[in-house]
Amino acid sequence: MVNNTLAPRQRPVGVTIIAILQAIGGVLEILGGIFLLNVSTVAAIIPIVLGIISLILAWGLWTLKPWAFWVTVVLEAITLITGIVSLVTGNITASVVIQTIIALAILIYLFADRNVRAAFRT
Repeated sequence: MVNNTLAPRQRPVGVTIIAILQAIGGVLEILGGIFLLNVSTVAAIIPIVLGIISLILAWGLWTLKPWAFWVTVVLEAITLITGIVSLVTGNITASVVIQTIIALAILIYLFADRNVRAAFRT
């Protein structure tokens, strides 16, 4: 009998795309924080910290860490709920609509594609 738990895992293309976009977002957050250093050190800390967290999440997705799967699910669910609340309360902007659609698409992808769950072994 072969033990498949030690077999190398293939990263699904969608997970690769999500990880790359997360990393790009993290770098942009850090750069935004660096530019804010000229205005306020306190205001710069938040985007820099969020950028570092985004880079850590991107690494977790890239390396198929199970915690990264669940952190992504939670963050996308929060984005989806926030977007729905904004839409219901009349705060409709193109940004809110796009973020809500992307969050929904990512959640559907993470749970509907059997290969994603298998890759993260969740």
